[in-house]
Amino acid sequence: MDKTPRTGEIFYLTKDKPYQVITMGIHKETSESMVIYQALFGDYGTFVLPLSKFMDEVRGEVTYEKGNSDTDTKLGTEQIEDAQDVHEQKDDSQDKVNGILLSFLDADSYSKKLEVITSNIKAIDDRLINDMAVSLDCTVDDGPIDQRLHGLIYCLKQLSRFDVKRLR
Repeated sequence: MDKTPRTGEIFYLTKDKPYQVITMGIHKETSESMVIYQALFGDYGTFVLPLSKFMDEVRGEVTYEKGNSDTDTKLGTEQIEDAQDVHEQKDDSQDKVNGILLSFLDADSYSKKLEVITSNIKAIDDRLINDMAVSLDCTVDDGPIDQRLHGLIYCLKQLSRFDVKRLR
């Protein structure tokens, strides 16, 4: 990662632990640039690191960048190859039920459903996003897959806020 991180970028400190850059900030007393980022697994904790330390920790580790109308989606060679492999597997198994979808539907809570999405983020396609959105009774607008995925994650986060674990 040679440049300043941007809002929405997803990176991995370990292979299966995705984090998303929330925003950039400035330390009030030292005026040092800071990166605010959030885990996309577990308790979805939010963290702050000085920009220099953040750059050292994630050097070359950003694998997926959320696109918007101003920027294009950037994928590394590995992600393109993974997407091609997934596409080839889909051609072979059009009649089979998607295992990711089954895990998603079997999850007991919205936060567990979110974990299913974040742990399988590379294998999710438009059809899977549509199926997941229908099961949640939420609408995900058409557009690039990364924006649709972001919309689904946003919907799940909102639903998980009201996922109460109290006796009735």
